[in-house]
Amino acid sequence: MSLFVMSTDPPSSMDRLSPSWIRRSISRTSKSQDADSRPTTSNGLLSPRPTTESSNSDETRSEPSSTSRRRGSVREMVNRLRSSSNASTSSNKSQSQDQDISEIENWFYGFRRYNQLVSTTVSPTQEYPSQEFTTASKVLTKNCGGQFLHGLPEAAFDFSLLWCPAGQLSRKHAEEPTWSWTAYAGAVNFPFDPTSCPDVYTTPRSEGEWFRSEIVNLHIGPETAQYTVRREKCNSLRIKYPPYFHAPRGSDASAESNTLRFTTSMISAEGFTAEQLHYRGREIPCSTLINEKEQHCGVIMDFESSISEPSSTGPYEFVLLSRNLRREPATLTRSPVVNTMHPPGTPIWNGERFIWDEEVIDFDDQHFEAGPWKMLNVMLIKWVGEYAERVAIARIHEDAWLERSPAKKDIVLR
Repeated sequence: MSLFVMSTDPPSSMDRLSPSWIRRSISRTSKSQDADSRPTTSNGLLSPRPTTESSNSDETRSEPSSTSRRRGSVREMVNRLRSSSNASTSSNKSQSQDQDISEIENWFYGFRRYNQLVSTTVSPTQEYPSQEFTTASKVLTKNCGGQFLHGLPEAAFDFSLLWCPAGQLSRKHAEEPTWSWTAYAGAVNFPFDPTSCPDVYTTPRSEGEWFRSEIVNLHIGPETAQYTVRREKCNSLRIKYPPYFHAPRGSDASAESNTLRFTTSMISAEGFTAEQLHYRGREIPCSTLINEKEQHCGVIMDFESSISEPSSTGPYEFVLLSRNLRREPATLTRSPVVNTMHPPGTPIWNGERFIWDEEVIDFDDQHFEAGPWKMLNVMLIKWVGEYAERVAIARIHEDAWLERSPAKKDIVLR
């Protein structure tokens, strides 16, 4: 079955089709919940019982049922020692948002500061381009190298492509590309930024990289005059690039284009469904990804209602971007002061900060094996003619990905 029924005539608003891979809720009507009610996913499966925001007691949380665990609910991290204090560790002195940006000299600290600025100031207040962001980008460019492409630092372009909504988003700037947060109104964050994950960035250098890119080169601009994004190949970021990657030098005026070109592996999104996740009685910008075998194989970082909006275009595909190192949470690591710091895996954003002692369950471990590099960072795209548009960032287990026989494809995003 094809993903969309295509027509040469423009469809009316009543005729537009939703992606067939999204499982729609029976009703979108908002219903009030009493304090003891349990939130549900869109197909009626249970999530954990909500608890009070201030409580860290083990007794206030109930263990999810085996069914809800398979469907990607929320689980507690290690134990209460991770959240027993809001005091920062000594290393958090350099994590402070008050750190003088002029003292930052590499993209490990540079991207962390960029993350904080975009997540807590620029995107929530809709001030792009703001004077603060413009000043910060100039300082980071001067001190750390590289330029900014539609608000994304090219030196750490793989990190910055993984921005996700922190709430509801709407398209704001038609002249800005869909692959950048600058095109949208609404708050965003970076839940997979390894420079903001203490459980990951404290690993010894002898253990190797934290992050692996799956794309050899990214290009901005038309194919006849394209600019190669100058991603940083330095020790501080600990990124492993594919073979034959070479960081280019020089600059080109075509970097101002909104077209992003790259070659990567892809699979069709047909056959996948999504189910909305809740945290303490509220929807969060994260949905469970279900494959055609009804197995929980990943997550999509958006509201199910947003990614299932009617569309007259398509088809939809998942394209491979990168993967993060997964480390088990350290028992004695205290909750950081900075709200953009997050645990490994898929963290939960509560509207103000990442939750430190709980995480989203990424996949059903009865069907898929856990491992440090098993989860793939992918982008859900839809094709609009010869170009594609970003829909959402998703994470899918490598085994579920390989089952779909991925193929190499040239992607042109705008």
